[in-house]
Formats: sequence, structure tokens, C-alpha cells
Amino acid sequence: MKKFLSLVLALVMTMSLVTVSAGAKDFSDDGSITYKEAVDVISGIGVVDGYSGGDFRPDDVLTRGAAAKIICNLILGPTTASALAASTAPFKDVPVTNTFAGYITYCSQQGIISGYADGTFRPTGTLSGNAFMKMLLGALGYDSSIEGYTGPNWQVSVIKQASGIGLDDGNDEFVGSKAVTRQEAALYAFNMLQATMVEYDQQNTIVVGDITINTTSSRKDVVNNDKNESISEDNKMQFAERYFDDLKLSDGDDAFGRPSNVWTLKSDEIGTYAKDADATYTAKVEAGDIYKDLGLSDTVDKTDVTVFIDGADKTDDNALAIRKGSDTKVGDSANGVLTEVYYDDDKGDITITQVKTYIGEISKSVEATDKRDAYVEVITTVDSNGNKPAGASGSEKFETAEKFDDEAKVLYTFSESEDEIQSVVLAEEATGTVSKVVNKTNDQDNSSVTVNDTEYKASATMASSLLSAISVDLDYTIYLDTYGYVISVSEEDYSDYALVLEIEGSKDTGFKTDRAKLVLTDGSVKTVDLSKDYKNDKSIDQYDIVTYKVDEDNEYVLKEVKLTQSVTNSATFDLENDVARITTGGSSNSKNTVYANSKTMFVVRDDSKDYTAYTGVKNAPSVKAQDLSIGGSGIDNAKEQVSAYWYCKSGDIVTAMFIIPGSDALVTDENNNMLFLAGESATDIIHDRTGDYYEYQAVVDNEVKTVKVDWTVKLDGTPLSHAQAGALNGLFSRYSVDKDGIITSLYTYDTTNTNNKFAGYGVGTDRNSADYTVTVLNGTDSVITSAKNTGIWTVDDDAKFFEIDEDGNVETGTYGSVTKDDDDRAYFVIENGMVIYMFVEEVNSKDDAQAAKVEITGEKDVTIGASLTLTANVTLKDPKYDRVTGYQWYYTDSPANYGSSVADIEKHATKIPGATSATYTVDTSAALAGRYFYCVVETYNDKVDGKDTAKSADMSSLVKVTEAVQTVNVAVYYSTDGTKDAGKVVGTEVLSVTAQGGVLVTVSSSDLKNIPVGYKLASVSGLPAYVTVGDKAEVIVTVEAKSNDTKPVIGSFTFNNVGGGSGASASSSISGTDINVTVTPGSEAENDTLTATVTAPTGGTCDVSEIVLTYDGADWQITSGGTIKTIAEDGTSAQYTVTVA
Repeated sequence: MKKFLSLVLALVMTMSLVTVSAGAKDFSDDGSITYKEAVDVISGIGVVDGYSGGDFRPDDVLTRGAAAKIICNLILGPTTASALAASTAPFKDVPVTNTFAGYITYCSQQGIISGYADGTFRPTGTLSGNAFMKMLLGALGYDSSIEGYTGPNWQVSVIKQASGIGLDDGNDEFVGSKAVTRQEAALYAFNMLQATMVEYDQQNTIVVGDITINTTSSRKDVVNNDKNESISEDNKMQFAERYFDDLKLSDGDDAFGRPSNVWTLKSDEIGTYAKDADATYTAKVEAGDIYKDLGLSDTVDKTDVTVFIDGADKTDDNALAIRKGSDTKVGDSANGVLTEVYYDDDKGDITITQVKTYIGEISKSVEATDKRDAYVEVITTVDSNGNKPAGASGSEKFETAEKFDDEAKVLYTFSESEDEIQSVVLAEEATGTVSKVVNKTNDQDNSSVTVNDTEYKASATMASSLLSAISVDLDYTIYLDTYGYVISVSEEDYSDYALVLEIEGSKDTGFKTDRAKLVLTDGSVKTVDLSKDYKNDKSIDQYDIVTYKVDEDNEYVLKEVKLTQSVTNSATFDLENDVARITTGGSSNSKNTVYANSKTMFVVRDDSKDYTAYTGVKNAPSVKAQDLSIGGSGIDNAKEQVSAYWYCKSGDIVTAMFIIPGSDALVTDENNNMLFLAGESATDIIHDRTGDYYEYQAVVDNEVKTVKVDWTVKLDGTPLSHAQAGALNGLFSRYSVDKDGIITSLYTYDTTNTNNKFAGYGVGTDRNSADYTVTVLNGTDSVITSAKNTGIWTVDDDAKFFEIDEDGNVETGTYGSVTKDDDDRAYFVIENGMVIYMFVEEVNSKDDAQAAKVEITGEKDVTIGASLTLTANVTLKDPKYDRVTGYQWYYTDSPANYGSSVADIEKHATKIPGATSATYTVDTSAALAGRYFYCVVETYNDKVDGKDTAKSADMSSLVKVTEAVQTVNVAVYYSTDGTKDAGKVVGTEVLSVTAQGGVLVTVSSSDLKNIPVGYKLASVSGLPAYVTVGDKAEVIVTVEAKSNDTKPVIGSFTFNNVGGGSGASASSSISGTDINVTVTPGSEAENDTLTATVTAPTGGTCDVSEIVLTYDGADWQITSGGTIKTIAEDGTSAQYTVTVA
């Protein structure tokens, strides 16, 4: 059971329903405005306006700054006030740049407003009712210091004066300490327009010693001697008469005959607003009640009483005298009828107006355009036998900017004299279980329905038949008027409907058991087993409309609707797309005129006896019976007629209609004339209470939206398999939907190019901007297997373009969306030889993504602490679609390196954490002997069919980080005793020596260039020697005289038959410190050796004591005794050089 909705029915709702304001600004939130007359007038003269979105926001709180603007607009007029500016800040928190600075400055200078003791104004702070009234009084001329509007009790003085002159009239709940809302500000400003201005004769200040005496004459009203007073003819100056002399207030009558205020600005009417009645009733009232409530002492003769009902003068039919104790019913007074009584005590006559509230339904809402105002269309009769105003058609328009949902139940009033709806508001509703119904057919005022233990009296305009149709213990939704009376009732019913085509016992059936053939509202036709024997029951027959449910035995439980209306072979049937009114040609219980809305379910049969379903009048086809001349043998001037069956759950609003045209020629399905489905967007099958379907991204009526496609959808009348239904792609000419909005039928777009309008498609696109043309190539692929109407086409100026990406996402495009691409699919519609629609579907290329070219730059050798940044430069193979999605840096230490092999780099090199950008800054805080850096780059291409990512890499050249190098000149003294004493230094030289990463310079024997001739380094030479950079750079090297034996002695080579060979021999010679070895091969085998001793020269040294060469199976290699290199090798001998000393 649905939760019962509590109701709060306030007088403000009543006023919003019956207020008439022809010519006034129409705000989108008019229904929320309590003080409609005040807001209309104040906004009409530009003092307080609405927002750019069309709303007024009546309950937003007014700020102090905005209040200053209102005062300036009142005094100076909006145009002059808008030019106000502040040359200096009027308060310390109001800079000259503040939006309200000019207004605040003016009001402050005029003494109308003041700030706070701390020197602030607080422009964004809220404003109390007392403070705003003080501002208004100041604008009227009241002096704050004289009137006591200052000091600790200023509020008391302000409210006393404001109430005394009526500034708070209309707000019976005024609380001066509360913040003022926008509509309250409009009300008080509106009252001020009609208030009298004041002035003072004189004001003097006398100072006697330390005493100050203020003397003043009494306050007086400002006189207005203008013969044409615009607000009140009392010879007094009302505020509006001084500051808004184009604004005029006059007496008149509104559309319901009520005495009213008529406001005009220049020649334009702002609006007409009923005056406050002297007595008001919303139920039955008798003449004696009025006599008592008006406090009359004498009878008012019936000749002095005028009665208006819904704006029409009904005095002749409702003449009555207002006398004491009279029980004469006043007009049509009853539950829900607003009766207002106006008594003119000067003339002694009485005007009685009665306004009825009716229940209606919104059939559609239409947005405003440059040529027309926004409006709603109201179906005026919701319930069968329901009351509707005299003169009202079944569907009426009402201009309003307020937003209503389609099918919303609304309350409306109607003026017979104006012949149009005067107001529309949303109906309150409550849902619950009915426990009691009181139906007094001759006394509807005392009829009622009890829902969830709350009793609701019946409205006078409620259809009496509704009460008799209500059953207790069932769930209903009841709709209430603004006074709390029930005005309509709707039973919570089955939601599934069907038309009985055949049933056991019907004349066309062949069924011998409890079975029936039904056409459902989704267009499907089913033969079903029934839960009971309807043949003998006779409750349901052929062509009845039923609701149904399926029981646990999979049998259908049928329930006949209250009334199946029908026409057979109607010659006047007329259903027009997006028009609520339907002419059926029916009579008696089958209405000739009924109405559809956006929930109406239509099922239309074609010549093949297939049924197509549509939901909503906007989606329905046009079906019109007419005389057609159909060519062909023996057929001429055939009368084409329509049969139809329908059910109206509420009044004349069609719930479901089954239409059988005499010919397809009578059906024009122009509304759903184009649909594009993006195949890549199709979801998996969705199963829910509405059915089984796929969801697609689509273009419907130029809008991108998600649509549901039945998993057994028909294509050109043929049901598709589930797989086919989930793989649809492309353009369709029209479609049908069921009651849940699921597409049940699709129709391919005609490609016959001799027609004025046709479709085409192909693979490959291009455009020529100079000619404003597009080219569609004749290519095909797995989706478009046969191209149609390809070539070069001119584009219409108003053509619509849509882009579909590879995932099926659809976006609105432009002419620029068409690019040169051999793989993109194009679907298009041609009309009058030009493209009016084009859908460009991006298609992946038929290969994998290609790796980009990567080149690392910036590598070099640096010293410790120097800056070194490497950059990975990327060249994309497909700049249009490739994009870099990642960088990763690696390294290896020399000698290991892997070039540009991504696999080897990722497997063997060291990954550098966090190094994921195009650049990498090398850590140079410590020395690197040699390091290679790599950058692996990943790219992505979403237009390929295959693998969409690729990786590539590059390796840097070897990077070294060394200690910083300094060059130091060192003086070397060669001494025979290690001193620089006379006679001991035998030579000198200056060396340029480098210092790396420190403050010490090392001098070793290898640095020496010029050892004196005849000398050699002593065994204790003092080397290596160390020199501190910055100190005295000199080294003493100890030398000694050389002996005559200067060369080492090499013994003869001995062949050792270790590996089993023979015959190899070697000889040697000395060249400086090099030993030249010549090997003569024999029949040596692997591991054979040649060995010779090395003897140091007399007085010298030698680094090795022997030389050993080993045969490795291919060459002789040194295995001990220095470093050997091959000088020559000719197959018969090999010569080596060995450095030994």
C-alpha cells in the first residue's frame, strides 16, 4: 500500500487558483507567489524584477544592499537609479566596486538608511521587517529623529507608524524581527506606492548654554492639487503619484465579475486583481448567513443583488433578497465553490460572485518562442459524466510559464464571459485504501469517501458516478481541490491491457476450450490459456478490452474494463499526431470526441494484420478515414473507413486504443521518422518488469538519448533473433514503442534515389569545405556490406551531424566532423538533393597499433654534482590517432647493454621507480664508471581492430660521472739524497698533474717525463708523492745512477707437452720495456704451454719472473707474465709484445 500523503491546504492556494492578472509578467514560479498583485505591480514598474531564468524566487531573503536598490528604484525610478555610483566608499565594508555601493550611498545621504556603530553597513546581511519598514517610512518623508526611529526602542515607533498607514496590509502574520523575503518586500513597497507622503512645516534647533532644544511643527500630509490623481482622489500625494505618475489604479471587474483593482502603466495593463471580499465561503451558503456575516440591519432587496457564476451574470436565474434568517440557497454555492460577497454600503447593493473549481489534465506543455508565449493544453473533462464549464471545449489552452508534467491532474477555473481558462494549479492527491463511501445522490454536499481513516467531502464538481463506482477495501488515488474536497478518484488497476480478438464462444473462434486470442498493447498477438470458462460466464466477449495478469499456472486472468467504446467502419475517424483531440465517429456510449495524452497506448493494424504499438500522442501516427482514389482493376473512389476500440479510465482521456484502418494508405507515421542506433553501444540483455531488451545509444528526433530495443524486435515486420536484436547498427526510417517505451518495430530507410527523400550509406568519408560538400566512398565492411547512394553530395545549411565513436558513444557534431578517412562509416539522408542528416561512425583500422620512434638526447659525461637531464623524443607513426600513454626509464651498468629491445630492457635492466615522464634527471651525487639509460614508451591507438597498444625504446650512449678535475703545476726536483741541498739536485722539471674530486694531487712515476740521463729512480724514490692543492707545489724524487746492464734477460722458451702436442717453439727479443715474442707453431694441442724465465737487469727490476703462453686450441694466449697482445699472426708464426717492466 502506498504511503498516505498528508495535505496542507492553505488560503494561499486558494488565492493562487482564482487570482487573475491579465497582462502581468508571467513568472515560472507564479504558483509560489502569495502576493501576486504586489509582485506584478512592483515588477511591472521595474522596482523588483525576476531572474534571468524566468523565476521570481518569492521566498528568497532580501539583503540590506538589495533593499537599498529597491528604495532607489522607488524614489528615482529604475533608469536613473541604475546610473548611481559611489565616488568613495560609503561604509568601510562597502567599496566603490560593490554592486550596491551607489544605492547605499544615495540612501545614506538622504537619511533613509544608516549603518552600524562599528562603521559597517553589512550589505549582504539580512534585513528585518522593522528595518525595511524604517527605510520605506524614510522614503515617504518621515524624519527618524523626530519620529523616534532612533535609540533603543526605535522598532516600536516604526511598527506603530507602519501599521498605522497600512504598510503591512496583506500580511496578517507580520513579525518585525524576521528577515524580509523578496515577495514580502514587494508587498510592503506596493503598499507604500499607495501611502500618503508627509512633510514638516519647520524644524529649528535652539542652543541655550549647555541645553539644546529642538522645536518643530506637527507633521502633515503632502497635498496633491493635480486634477487627475492616479492612485487616490483625496487631494493627497501618494508616493506613486509623485514618483510613478504613469502608474494608474482604477476600479473595474475581473473575469469573474468581482470588483477589482486595475493597474496600468502608461497604456499597458499590468493586471486586474479582485479586491478583498466582505464575506467568503467555500461550501453551501444561505441568504441569512450573508445577512448575519455582513452585519446588516435591513434587508437588501433582490433588485440590489447581482449574482455571477463563473463570470457569467446569472442574476435572473438566482435572484434573491438578503434578509435575516433566510434559508434561500445562494446561487450554486456548494462544496468547493468559492462564493465571495461584496457589499457597497454607499449604494446599498451587493455583488455575489461564485467561482467553481474543475479537475483537468495536462495533455501537453509548449515552450515559449519569439512569436508566442508558453502555454499548456488542458483536457477539461477527466471523468466520465464529470462537470466541465459551460462553453469550454474538451481541450483548452492556458498561457503560463509554469512547468507541468504531461498527464498531471490540475485544478482550473474558467470564465464564461471571457470564454477561457483563468488559472491552473496542480491538484493535491492522496493514495490509500477506501474504508467507507457515503453517496447521497441528491445531496452531494454530504457525500464523502474515507481514505486511510480520513473522511473527505465530495466537491460539487466531482462526477457523481465516481462515488457509486468506488469499492471499499481497494486502493484508490483521490484528488482534492484547494479547499480539501474530493474532486476526482482513480482506482489502482492492472496496468496491462489487451483487445480480445477471439475467445471461446465468440462467433469467429475455433476454440473449444478456455482459450483466447489477444492483441496486447506492445503490438504482439498471443493465444493464451484462460483461468476460467468465459463462454458460460458471458462477462467478456470478442472485441472487448480487458486488463489481465498471469497466474501461477501461466493462465491469463482477464478483467473487463468498465466500458469498451468502439466504432465500426467509421467514415469520420481522425487521429492526428501530437494533437490530443481524437474524432471517432462514435455515438451514445462511444464518445465521438475523446482525448489522448503522452501515456495513451495506441495499437494500429496494417494490411498484413500485424500490429504496431505506440505510446503517447506525440509518437502516434496520423490515422484518418477519407475518400481515396486507388488505381487498379475495378477499384475507384473506394470509401476507406476505420474501426477502433478504446478504453477511457478517466473521463474522456483514452488509456488504450486499438485501431484497424481499412488500408495502410490511411496511416501516416511521420513522427517517428528517423532513428539511428549505434551498434557498438548495445548492452547485454536487460531483464526487468517492463520486459527483455537491449539499450542503445541513439539519435531520436535530433536528440542523443538512450533507447530500449525489444530482444524480439521486428524489422520490417519480421521478428529478429535475440542476437540480431542486440547487433543493430545504422539508420531506420521509423519505429514503434510499447507502453513502457521499448521499441518493438523498426523499419529500414528507403534508399530509392528517385524519391525526394532517401537514405544512403558507405565506408570512407571526406569533405570539400570550399564547395560545402561531403564525399561518401563506395567502400564496404562487415557492417555495411553493400554501399548505397555514395558519391559527392551538397550539404544543406541546416544539416544535422552526429559523431559515433568506436564504443558507440554518440555526440552532436558539425560539418567539421566529416574528415578524410577511408575506414569511417557514413549514414546520411538526402532531401531535395542535399544532405540533411549525416552520421559519421568511427571505425578501427584493420591492424595493430604501431610502435613510435624513440630517441634519447641529452646524454654526456659530467662531473659529480653537475646537472644531467635525458629526454625521450617520440615520433608517432599515426599522429592523428596515436597518443603516448606512458614512459618508463631503466638503466644498466657497463658493459651490459640491450639497445632498443623492449623485451630485454624490461626483463634485465633495472627499472627506475617514479621515472615515468618524457625526461629523466640523472643522479650525479656519486661517481658512475659507466651507465646506459633506456626509456620504454607506450602508445595507444583506439582506431585499430587489433592490439591497440605498442611499446618502443631507445638506449642512451654511455654516461659517466667523474670527480671534478683540477690541473696543478708541480715542480719536480731530482735529488740523489732526497734533499734540495747544493750538489744533490741533478735535474728538475715542471709537471701538469690533474686532481679529481679532492684537494690532494698525486704524483707517481708514470707522471715523470724527464728523468735525468744516466739516472733511474732509486728503490726508495719518494713516489708516489702527494701535494695539497693551494700549498707549495713541489716534489723531491730520489734517483740513482744507472748500471751498464739495462735490459732484462729472457731465457729460452721450453715447450711443455701438456695437451699431447709437439713441435711448437718461441724466441724473444728486447725493445725498451717490451719483450717481443715470436711463436712458431708445430702440432700443438690444447693446453700445451711455452715457458721462459725473465731475469731483471743489473740494478733494475722486472714486473714478471717468467712468461707462460698456453695454447687454447686456436691461438697461443698469455696466461701469466704481463699483458700480451697479438701483433701479427700468419698461420705459421705469431708475434707478441709483452710489457714486463
